[in-house]
Amino acid sequence: MAQPNLAGLALCLALLPLTGCGALRSWRHVEQELPTRTLDTGVVAEDLALGGGPAAASGDRLTVHYTGTFPDGSPFDSSRDRGAPLAFILGEAPIPGWNEGLLGVRPGGLRRLTLPPERAYGSAGIPGLVPPNTTLVFEIELLSLGE
Repeated sequence: MAQPNLAGLALCLALLPLTGCGALRSWRHVEQELPTRTLDTGVVAEDLALGGGPAAASGDRLTVHYTGTFPDGSPFDSSRDRGAPLAFILGEAPIPGWNEGLLGVRPGGLRRLTLPPERAYGSAGIPGLVPPNTTLVFEIELLSLGE
């Protein structure tokens, strides 16, 4: 009678590594699906890395590194290239779309913002750098958050 129990135990031990494999695969899949939102203003906010700690709110002082590109991926500006991060008050950002697009980002987070022209540099553009009425893409890393 001891032999059938050993055979059953051996079968259970052989099948044990297979249990939960589907759940592990699903967990990894969910981990890779980070939030993307289209805001009422037309700004698209896509989290590339979530970060941790308190979420940015209007009135907070943010220190960020950013890279600005045209929709084709060609860069036009980068704080990293200058070696100097940018600090500003959320709600008074140098680019209007950043004010709503960076709400809720956490320190260490990396967010891609796609800004329609009216939430970027609008009909004026930046002479010699950004043509008028241009959609812009920014990848912004929140380095620190303070009040």
